[in-house]
Amino acid sequence: MKALVVGGNGFIGSHLVDRLVADDWEVSILHKYEQRRFGAVPEKVQQFRGDLTQESLVEEALDGVDIVFHLLWTTTAIHEVANRDPIADVQANMIPSMALMEACCKAQVKRLVFTSSGGTIYGPAKQLPIPESHESNPLNAYGVSKLAVEKYLQMFRHLHGLDYAILRPSVPYGPRQNPLGRQGAPAVFTYRVANGLPITIWGDGSVTRDYFYITDLVDALLLAAQRPLTENRIFNIGGGQSISLIDLIKAIEKGVDRTAILDFKEARDFDAPNIVLDTQQAEQQLGWSPKVSLDSGIAKMWAWMQEHIPPPKE
Repeated sequence: MKALVVGGNGFIGSHLVDRLVADDWEVSILHKYEQRRFGAVPEKVQQFRGDLTQESLVEEALDGVDIVFHLLWTTTAIHEVANRDPIADVQANMIPSMALMEACCKAQVKRLVFTSSGGTIYGPAKQLPIPESHESNPLNAYGVSKLAVEKYLQMFRHLHGLDYAILRPSVPYGPRQNPLGRQGAPAVFTYRVANGLPITIWGDGSVTRDYFYITDLVDALLLAAQRPLTENRIFNIGGGQSISLIDLIKAIEKGVDRTAILDFKEARDFDAPNIVLDTQQAEQQLGWSPKVSLDSGIAKMWAWMQEHIPPPKE
């Protein structure tokens, strides 16, 4: 099998590429960055440097490809960026995604697997855990554009026969997630607690998410690429456990053996207060379930961080 990983040098993409190579797939990457932020790309992986607006490059990258994993999103790191300029978000993410769908149809790709967003698609939860059938009312531009791509995938299948699967992850974390950024609470908080740096908490810390380890997401991506699908092609992927920010910080304090310094600020109006996803559909149709506990995942991430991320300069 031959796969193209769009965004293959990012946090999720790099882990997926390593697994595909280990499973003897023929793998290509399309990414605007030539190298990963952390570590090296496996030698046998073919790389295409650019973006989805470069029609000839995308056509070349899709030659002979069976499965496309679409992981690339320019505003993943900071959702506020999409809110400040939603037109730019559409131009940078939604329109290129549509171009990829058209190119996949021309190349007769067998399936396109898209990573959407379980944390933003639904908006305020009217029931917990949240099933895929829950109404979609995203509160930020990031979630709106992710949902739009989902709808276009459905349209492309209806009009052009493009096979697809959509994963709606909650909050994946693990090695290679940038601990020096602003997004990705488990990684950022672990680094800051371990190094005696303050953590900003928007609200009172009661906001909940279902965090889950990166290898569990990679498992789901591979299953979504290969399993026979019914009309249900959208799958929630999460840890299955509602964890507040305060509880997350307590787990990190335990993992790094240090007390956190907390700086509470007024809650932001675009953050959904409670997100825990119902993953029964993924369990039943894909045979997927999370395997790595929060304590184990934090320990693995902290071990990686100690080896690869230097402490801040005094």
